[in-house]
Formats: sequence, structure tokens, C-alpha cells
Amino acid sequence: MGENIGHTALGEQDPGVNGSAGTDRPRKTILIFSADLNLCFSLSSLFQDRYHAVTTTNIATFEKLAACVRADLAIVDEVPSDCIIRRLEVLGAGRPKVPVIVLYVYNGKDVALDREIRSRVDSVFYKPVEISIVSKRIDEILTS
Repeated sequence: MGENIGHTALGEQDPGVNGSAGTDRPRKTILIFSADLNLCFSLSSLFQDRYHAVTTTNIATFEKLAACVRADLAIVDEVPSDCIIRRLEVLGAGRPKVPVIVLYVYNGKDVALDREIRSRVDSVFYKPVEISIVSKRIDEILTS
């Protein structure tokens, strides 16, 4: 007979699943936005055994989630623009700062914008990204 697996609230560990070293610690939550459904799915799949990954391909949904979900990390995959600066401000407003990793294609014509984004986030990775390097950085942020 199969096991009955229920949905747990964000940030809570599944009952009966131990964290590393056998401790019962709540999982940390990663909020992921990308218009690319494949990237959302890939990142979610990569981290599902260690973290709660909440993904969306809709920027309005992301902004609502950023305001109400207590995320431990946000990953934003978006074309560099003034809009991304405003979204980053939403992530840090009114509560402890949420660490942010941004993914985008570098454009040498937007050096000032690149510098502005870098000053507001914890890490920037230029696409195409090496997922193992991004994964290592995520683990560093979430275990510190």
C-alpha cells in the first residue's frame, strides 16, 4: 500500500523526512522567477531535495509572492532594465533583506545598469550559466 504524502506549508519540512545529519530542521525557501518555464522546472528539480522551491513564470505573481512568502533566497531571471531595479527594491522592502541572485545575458552597452544591479544583489550570473556554480553559490548563501 502506498504512503500518503500531504502538502506542507512553505518553510516546513515534510514529516518523516530528516534534514542533513538527522536533524529536524525546516527547509529554506527559494523563490524563483523566470519567463522560461524550462529554467523554472530545472531549478525546482535541482533543489527539491534540499529546499522548497516556489517558481513562477509570471512577473505579477512573483511580485505578490515576494511580498507575502518568507523566502530565504530569490532567484530572478530577467532582462536587465529599470524594471528589474524596482523589483529588487520590493524584495528588500519592509523586512529582513532577502538575498537575491540574478541571471541574465550580459550586454556591454549597459555597463551602468549592470553595475547598478550588481550593487543591489548578492550574485549575478551571466547566461548561459554553469548550473553547478550557481548551485554552489545558492548553498553558500543558504547555509551561512
